[in-house]
Amino acid sequence: MNRKILFSVCVCLLFLFTTGCSFVNTTVSKNTVKVYTTLDKTFVEALCGKFTDSQPKEKRIVFEVLNQEKEMLQADCIIGEATLLQQKAAEGSLQKISAEYADMLPAELKGNEEKWITLFYDPAVLLVNQAYSRKVGQQQFLHWADLPKQTEARLVMENLSDNESTVQFLAGLSSRMGQQECMEYFKQIRPLIKQYAKFPITPVRMAATGDADIAITRRSHIFKYLQNDFPAYILIPEEGTPVNLYGIGVTQNSKKQKEVTVFLNWVLQDSEARTVLMTTRSGYLPVLPRGETGQAVSKGTLWVNTFYKDRQSLEKLTEEWLRKIRLTDAGEDKT
Repeated sequence: MNRKILFSVCVCLLFLFTTGCSFVNTTVSKNTVKVYTTLDKTFVEALCGKFTDSQPKEKRIVFEVLNQEKEMLQADCIIGEATLLQQKAAEGSLQKISAEYADMLPAELKGNEEKWITLFYDPAVLLVNQAYSRKVGQQQFLHWADLPKQTEARLVMENLSDNESTVQFLAGLSSRMGQQECMEYFKQIRPLIKQYAKFPITPVRMAATGDADIAITRRSHIFKYLQNDFPAYILIPEEGTPVNLYGIGVTQNSKKQKEVTVFLNWVLQDSEARTVLMTTRSGYLPVLPRGETGQAVSKGTLWVNTFYKDRQSLEKLTEEWLRKIRLTDAGEDKT
């Protein structure tokens, strides 16, 4: 009799245990959002992890971060460059997003029909060697127009035809200045350029070590390669600068729009999200610097590519830069 009772109790416990495990698995699966990203995976995992930790346990959303292109079709959302999100929106691969804090952003920071939303941006900056700054005075270069006046400066920058980031820098500057004015600007600073670097680390290293006086680079490159005590400082020209925008879009077939929207709102307005941008040394800046209590970053200071809408026009722009600037001596066009 005792054996029958014991057997019955074991069966009941086994049933309850199995049912409990099934419930937990179902709950976890239901609240898992798959994120595809072209950004540094560790950074995106840190951002998603901080969001998950901030949520009540009963409403907790877990993220699985994917970074292989073949995994994009599995994703519920995409976090990446604006160029990628624009492409996916044009293909009909993204659905409209309705998010409270996205309403605080200007139209320039959102895709058509709000198919994607900007979360943060990476500005082009001047990295100025401190010894050179002390020599000539910080007030001598506060604007892009001040660079050509530094006739004794040694300038270093990446080759602008090498990658998508440098091409977008050129496109952003040209969209703002006008193409001919942009080429004329590069002709003026060409005599100052000591080296066109192949790798992003080179301009940063040269300005920090004193092998160059000023580097034109990205804020993200500086935070990635240098520690806090390096003998150079970051200058963002007062009138504005070319930027790379990074945002989020919900894939067309995803059923997790609600969960992604909660995450999106958190990134835009929560101070903990802004802390992650700093503690991970991403170099990115938030589009809502003060969250829900302040205004969005001034759109006039974010110079984005508004003119070169297809790959062909971008290639023509870079070809002109190569012909008139990169492949000439001291900026003289010999064609």
